[in-house]
Amino acid sequence: IGLFVERFIHYSFMAEHTDLRHIMGVGIAITRGSAASLSFCYSILLLTMSRNLLTKLKEFSVQQYIPLDAHIQFHKIAACTALFFSLLHTVGHIVNFYHVSTQPIEHLRCLTSEVRFSSDYKPGISFWLFETITGSTGVLLFVIMCIIFVFAHPTIRKRAYNFFWATHSLYILLYAISLIHGVARLTGAPRFWIFFIGPGIIFALDKVVSLRTKYIPLDVIETELLPSDVIKIKFYRPPNLKYLSGQWVRLACTTFKTSEFHSFTLTSAPHENYLSCHIKAQGPWTWKLRNYFDPCNYNPEDQPKILLEGPFGGGNQDWYKFEVAVMVGGGIGVTPYASILNDLVFGTSTNRYSGVACKKVYFLWICPSHKHFEWFIDVLRDVEKKDVTNVLEIHIFITQFFHKFDLRTTMLYICENHFQRLAKTSMFTGLKAVNHFGRPDMISFLKFVQKKHSYVSKIGVFSCGPRPLTKSVMTACDDVNKGRKLPYFIHHFENFG
Repeated sequence: IGLFVERFIHYSFMAEHTDLRHIMGVGIAITRGSAASLSFCYSILLLTMSRNLLTKLKEFSVQQYIPLDAHIQFHKIAACTALFFSLLHTVGHIVNFYHVSTQPIEHLRCLTSEVRFSSDYKPGISFWLFETITGSTGVLLFVIMCIIFVFAHPTIRKRAYNFFWATHSLYILLYAISLIHGVARLTGAPRFWIFFIGPGIIFALDKVVSLRTKYIPLDVIETELLPSDVIKIKFYRPPNLKYLSGQWVRLACTTFKTSEFHSFTLTSAPHENYLSCHIKAQGPWTWKLRNYFDPCNYNPEDQPKILLEGPFGGGNQDWYKFEVAVMVGGGIGVTPYASILNDLVFGTSTNRYSGVACKKVYFLWICPSHKHFEWFIDVLRDVEKKDVTNVLEIHIFITQFFHKFDLRTTMLYICENHFQRLAKTSMFTGLKAVNHFGRPDMISFLKFVQKKHSYVSKIGVFSCGPRPLTKSVMTACDDVNKGRKLPYFIHHFENFG
């Protein structure tokens, strides 16, 4: 907005050395102002997609001041802002070209030194739109922009990911044409390169780093079909691959398109000698993958390879930096915690993390019912067995019966509490974890943790799942922090689903 205002004022009151304002009116101020704003927004988009840079920055304290976890949301906001100013810029130029095309030919001779006319030629609006560099490249940019934004719609991205990815790859053409869009200097010297050069170099270097580690072909060690349409894939881990629990990778399969990569969280822990992902079949590619490895269809002789790119930084990877941590997972957002909790109990039970701050972790799992993620119950059961130091406290919140407290639900609740007191395990899951019916009161829970661990200065809160979940956790942290009592809650999040 500041760039728009600055350019608008400049061309409205200060650009007296040209006749642009007299011929085009306020339109020239609008187009130049919107040009500066959209140039900034399109350049910032490159930084939000520099995955290796973001991963590296998350290792430093800079993320306490810059919300790196929200880079995808910021990418969408910057893109929508760029779309708004692009439309404003386009409409402004159409109006400008109309004004220019209606001027007497003698007025146009002093408009710009970059375009020459014969004495008897009067250009119309079609000339300015299609026969000048500014107009023709502007039309191309508008078409490319429309294609990218239409296919970036969430519905299309989910159901036709190939089209989304292919059209998003047009960004290379968009930036290339943008660089030559203003070389004709019809309304002033080109300025897009000023905004683009810094982010462009950073993005290019980031891509070079990705290309050096991209497309690592890995052998599939084992696959297992799990309930709830989930498949577990274990594949070979390269000796030089290092990662943190909570990070994610991009995978492709040689059986399908090798250029089609999808993002998945690693569910294996860093100390394990293999890599694994739990993938829920939701879209065309994941269903195709699950069906391919179905024992009824799978041919062991036709062994595909997994292509890997990454790992990249996740919103939950800094859990080990806090002496006390609260982790909240919902829906498919529990997948990062399969790796984190396994890494946690291994490190604490073997004194591997003797120099690391983490001493207590509260894990809250919010799910409609246990049947939705049976595989994760197996993970928690294994984690509880390994947790010899009682560093982990698990709470499971069942939301399916939240609005159905009938006689059946009441009896289940009574039986569960009775069984928990006698056997110290859940009647439903066999876990030591406490089962709750309904959603957690995050403010009350955070105040309980704050009171119990008043000896620390800060507590890390990590949430992963649907946007409403992470937003509610963030709101709870903000509300508790308003009391200005220590410890202070620092929230990190990642949106899934």
